[in-house]
Amino acid sequence: MTDKTKTIQSICFECHSRCGVLLEVKDGKLTGVKGDKTHPFSHGYICPKGRAAMEIIYHPERITRPLLRVGKKGNSRFEETSWDNALSVIAGKLLDSREKFGAESVVFGSGTTRGMAPYLNRFLSVFGSPNFMAPSNMSGGPIVVGSAATCGFGLIDPDYAAASCILLWAHNPEASWPGLYMHDIREGLKNGAKLIVIDPRGTNLAKKADHWLQIRPGTDVALSLCFINYIIENNLYDKDFVENWTVGFNRLKAHVAPFTIEKCAEITWIPAKQIKAAAGIFGTAKPACIGPGMGGVCQANDAFDLNRSLTILSAITGNLEVEGGNLNCRPPTGKRSCYGPDYSAYNNLPKEQAKKKLGLDTYPLLEFIPIPSPPQVVWPAILDEKPYPVKALGLFANNSVCAYPNSTRVVQVLEKLDFLFAVDYFHTPTTALADVILPPAHWSERDDVEDLLMKNYVFCQQKAVDPIPECRDEKQILIDLARKMGLFSFWQSVQQTLDYRLEPVSMTFEAFKEKGRYDTPITYKNYEKKGRFRTPTGKVELYADYLNLMGISPLPVFREPAESPVASPNLQEDYPLILTTGGRNLVYYHSSHRNIESLHKKSPDPELQIHPDTARSLDMEEGEWVFLASPRGKVEIKIRYFEDIHPQVVHSPHGYWYGVENGWQRVNINMLTDDQSLCPVTASVPIKALLCRVEKML
Repeated sequence: MTDKTKTIQSICFECHSRCGVLLEVKDGKLTGVKGDKTHPFSHGYICPKGRAAMEIIYHPERITRPLLRVGKKGNSRFEETSWDNALSVIAGKLLDSREKFGAESVVFGSGTTRGMAPYLNRFLSVFGSPNFMAPSNMSGGPIVVGSAATCGFGLIDPDYAAASCILLWAHNPEASWPGLYMHDIREGLKNGAKLIVIDPRGTNLAKKADHWLQIRPGTDVALSLCFINYIIENNLYDKDFVENWTVGFNRLKAHVAPFTIEKCAEITWIPAKQIKAAAGIFGTAKPACIGPGMGGVCQANDAFDLNRSLTILSAITGNLEVEGGNLNCRPPTGKRSCYGPDYSAYNNLPKEQAKKKLGLDTYPLLEFIPIPSPPQVVWPAILDEKPYPVKALGLFANNSVCAYPNSTRVVQVLEKLDFLFAVDYFHTPTTALADVILPPAHWSERDDVEDLLMKNYVFCQQKAVDPIPECRDEKQILIDLARKMGLFSFWQSVQQTLDYRLEPVSMTFEAFKEKGRYDTPITYKNYEKKGRFRTPTGKVELYADYLNLMGISPLPVFREPAESPVASPNLQEDYPLILTTGGRNLVYYHSSHRNIESLHKKSPDPELQIHPDTARSLDMEEGEWVFLASPRGKVEIKIRYFEDIHPQVVHSPHGYWYGVENGWQRVNINMLTDDQSLCPVTASVPIKALLCRVEKML
């Protein structure tokens, strides 16, 4: 390393694990990325995406200047323009929409987010729209809503390292959150913790587990209610906690009684002996924690009920807010954390305007336990102008066409808009439909504060290099746009936005850069200190009577997937296999990074995991390209023999589109997925359990 090379401590944002990194810079360019061994979660780990940062920043396909559409929407023809002109066009369209249809007719949406939620929400608050759209309904949102409705906090901080039993429910952190969770999981296992994995696929962790329950996709609630029933019937529950800190135990006991081991085995296809052994281990190991998958437990028509039942399972075994159980970590930034109420448009607008937030009319619990408006409640406002018209949409790091279910419908939605602008590194099937495209700075080219899902920490994301000309920090884009629109109560500088976020820890961003991170002590059993949980009764709501007022079942309910051998036997005649989708691939982050050569060569093609016996019965060979079909269409996919999956189940990855002509139609699994049979409480999408068939190409 020469004298001209400097090292900057930061965190990587190629995915939400946000591992600690050391960025090497020479002559103003990023030249190296290494893992930061001092980071309290990742401990020096860095994945292929993080190592590819230089490829991403200096990629020849990166958008580096504002672009205006030329000609017909969707023709992918754009011309370069100045920032001043691009922002003037956007400002004019948004103000025109507000004037004609009200501020609520403008929606801002994020996908992979890059930490933009607080800044987008603040902008919308100043502008007057309550509508911030994000895929929380299919990633984390149902966990927060289901667990907060039960115990007052989200079941998102398992204390793996100190647990005696680790239950990974529809969760494969090796592929999805390695930097955030895997060090602690390994520590827990090294210390003797038992491992239970609930997954239809034999992941690496499933095959290492003491108990792998290979569940039929879409039957998780039945299994969780069976666990609860077994633990109650065998007196394995924490009697002191149940008596003093819960309500509705007897009603719960009666409700779960039909979910016997034998009945559950019939529903889930898991052998009764395996269910009994796993439930017994979880009920007797102290302490035990549950790690729910951010997608796995959030993509079903009963996602709310699943997360209610998992929280109840943790509660009755005495594992809430105890060391080695499920913690209640609060970000040090408090109300100014990423989704803190100080930014929320809903909290900061006049009530009459706030109540126009899309989704509240159909999903009333989301008024009290807020998550962003799900895309599936925004689409009708665009297509059918119900409950009112949405005319303009701004998308930040959001490839909606490939990321959301039923891609054909998503394209119809985006084509119907009066105006769409997109902020993204590269062209995607979604930017192809935009009127204006803006080029953002990479995470290594901007300063930020990160606390979302960071337990009791807040981290400094320190800029290492200046943005590629003419890319801009997204916070600066919003500041410049606000000025164009006369929204002068918005922040005036990036420094001001970051200082505002850090006020709860009494630091400026300049001071924070010197520290790099800040944490507060983890506390246990806060309910004892406060004398209550943050629920209507002050106790864990095993039976949540208040839900009756919103037409929601006060106890968790198992629903068969709308498409399943049980619920739709006639459909199964044409589509005999169960399709589960969306298992994470370590080298990609959803639909992004597909054009990065070092990553693409590791996983160039979408592969259908199918049992060899099933494939051979269809006369299909390893590596053969086939059609995968559902009632909504068909896509091209490559056969991959996979022993560790049920012969009646297949799995397809998501996010493929790049490098194939019309790839969003030909190799994108969301051409097959459903966006209609939603969870009635959280609008979660049912993409983990569908029906399909595999066809040979002629």
